[in-house]
Amino acid sequence: MAEIFRPELCIVGAGALGIALAQHARRLGAHVLLVGRQVPEPGDGPQRAVRFAALAASAARAAAMRQADALGLASVEPKISMRTVQERARDLAAEHGVLDSHERLAALGIEVLTGTPRFVDGTTLAVGDAQVRPQAFVLAVGAEAMVPAIDGLDEAGYFTPDSILENARKLTHLLVIGGDPEALALAQVFARLGSAVTLVPQGPALAGFDAETSSILMRALAEDGVRVIDGAVVDAIQPRSQGIGVNVALPEGGASEALDVSHLLVCAGHLASLDGLGLDAARLRPLRGQPRQFAVGALGQTSNGRIRVVGAAAGIEQWQHALGHGRAVIEALVLGAPRRRPAYEPRLVQTEPALAQIGRWPTETKPLATGHAILRVGLSENGKALAEGQGRGLTKVLVNAKGQVVAASLVGPQAGELAGVLALAMDNGLPLSQLAALSVPHPSHLATLVGLGENHKARETVSPFMRRVGAARRWLRI
Repeated sequence: MAEIFRPELCIVGAGALGIALAQHARRLGAHVLLVGRQVPEPGDGPQRAVRFAALAASAARAAAMRQADALGLASVEPKISMRTVQERARDLAAEHGVLDSHERLAALGIEVLTGTPRFVDGTTLAVGDAQVRPQAFVLAVGAEAMVPAIDGLDEAGYFTPDSILENARKLTHLLVIGGDPEALALAQVFARLGSAVTLVPQGPALAGFDAETSSILMRALAEDGVRVIDGAVVDAIQPRSQGIGVNVALPEGGASEALDVSHLLVCAGHLASLDGLGLDAARLRPLRGQPRQFAVGALGQTSNGRIRVVGAAAGIEQWQHALGHGRAVIEALVLGAPRRRPAYEPRLVQTEPALAQIGRWPTETKPLATGHAILRVGLSENGKALAEGQGRGLTKVLVNAKGQVVAASLVGPQAGELAGVLALAMDNGLPLSQLAALSVPHPSHLATLVGLGENHKARETVSPFMRRVGAARRWLRI
């Protein structure tokens, strides 16, 4: 007889996101069953992020060796062994993976069931011989790389953001197809590790980011040896006995350029990994025109009232966004409503310098609303950045008539961390001037936010009445 599980929550997908949400639900007191799918979830968040961070750290050290003369040291060309670099990254990810072991999860009170899950109907999930009938399901599956339809791509062969992290060879000339944040970060890493790198973004690079801050990043990528053909599109690939021929349609219209490369990396976004789950039986209908997205509500609601989606299945790619949204979904299921629904989540490009943006930045053609103002602080004014030889960067914010930040764009070291502080201030409706009171070390990257707060405070005027009150108080103390 099949064993029947009746947990409060069943989270499908034992990748990084599913594990983090299972732990969050357990902390809220819920009875949680986590279902693993026997193979690692594709595009697994922090696990892959740790590998990429280790790879990026090696690349950054190589760049620092080449540029050591900027800090008064002798510059040298590093000797790079891709095999050793990748082994270090793999070992670090393995050490981090212990935190996600089934034994540790069981010790936290989370049941783990591994098998081949498939919905039998709208309320039942079969996992091997077992059946799961919870109060609610949460689909926290991974995401597979989306592959564009380009003539000759399959015949030539290509890397994805997952598979290139397994590469242990030096790549002579890498062509990156795609212009999302992951594409830019990987392009820079492999350029710093000794490859010639060309990036064709399949349209505008960094679409949706502020033009002023993104231009600073694009110049930095060019200095690292990344050639970005902005606005261009790869429209045909010709595999050869040696090398790969690529035809690139240039943005000018009608013109094209032929490239000769050694390897291809496709970074064209991701799609939720949902094959084999029996979604038809679950009465789960995708959004029109988006075959692997199912969220019809802000908290992951779907066409089946028992099933919620988070992460890729909800159309959310960046890890920090997926985690914040997923926690709100869990709280809605366990507590009846989210304790905090994050309104502002930074979009990150994890290059060096990093680029972060919060909120919708106004276009150059649209005038600012009445009372709104843009404030800027350049990194040339930050002692910490100058000391580290990283004085090129910018933090700019858009404030409303009340002095609250409504959008921000940052490029420079620690941009992601600074954006997190700004996002917290935005979520809590704090006026920018209050950041002037932050107590930070000197020098410090956070001093940039203090400087913004001071700049805004300097714009405030004191009314004649308050000046008279101040004069009276001074007279009374005499």
